[in-house]
Amino acid sequence: MRLKLGCAAVLALSAVVGTAVDEAPQIPITMRAGYRVLEVDLHSHTRFADGFLSPFDLVLHARRKSLDALAITDHNILFPALMGRAFSRAVGGPTILVGEEVTTRDYHVHAIGLTSRIDASLPLDRVIDEAHAQGAVMIAAHPVKRFWPLLVPARHKFDAAEVMHPIAFGDRRGGGWSWEEMRTYYEDARAEGHNLGAVAASDYHFFSPLGVVRTLVFAESDGEEHILEALRERRTVVFDANGNAYGNAALMDALRREPYQMRAQDYNYRGNGALDVLFRTLGFMALAGVFLFGRRRVRTG
Repeated sequence: MRLKLGCAAVLALSAVVGTAVDEAPQIPITMRAGYRVLEVDLHSHTRFADGFLSPFDLVLHARRKSLDALAITDHNILFPALMGRAFSRAVGGPTILVGEEVTTRDYHVHAIGLTSRIDASLPLDRVIDEAHAQGAVMIAAHPVKRFWPLLVPARHKFDAAEVMHPIAFGDRRGGGWSWEEMRTYYEDARAEGHNLGAVAASDYHFFSPLGVVRTLVFAESDGEEHILEALRERRTVVFDANGNAYGNAALMDALRREPYQMRAQDYNYRGNGALDVLFRTLGFMALAGVFLFGRRRVRTG
């Protein structure tokens, strides 16, 4: 019992210290081509779907990652995004875009800027029309080849497609996931004359990679409506793992004339200094101790 109480005390102390040293980084305002350059992650999940964090934790994590804006896009539900937006406004966090990843066996699409949930049982054309009727932006989520039978005929109706995704850093071809197929979907659509915007998104579920890839959005401000307006007008630029740019040609030219330095982003978690790392480590150890020493001993004999 003493060990359990000791672990609980260390866990509580670690939470207090970790919160105290977890300062929000200052984000500079950078202008290019007459617009503010925003770093935005347009695909993330909470524990209400298949993620790990609550909407509130996700907001704090996005602030820690120096994101200007984050779209919360849980599968076929909307309320976690509404919760996250309300919380972020209360604590002065990043702009939260209310979204839904409309998910079926045959396709995944993002509707961002919704006011009400969209029924995933509707045909894809109806899903897109319903989202646009609400003023939302429609994005083809990780459009790999397995989803092409429905996504290809509908790509003229999308506002954007994910061009960059964390699968670009690995090899998941055996599981039906290939980053090259995502890029091909986007490039084929552009070659056919469809003016798809380019999106990069982390598809965040757990651990550290929130914002490991992100979209540069060129907007009048970091306000929700201005970001949605920029997405509708295809004012985005995305860089792949090799530094190749995709998106709005005029804005890519502006970045070639005056390069933009992306904020630090990677898969690793380094902590906010030695004290933060120490107490986070102690917190994980203490949490394990609570479960280990909290188990009831079973009498035998």
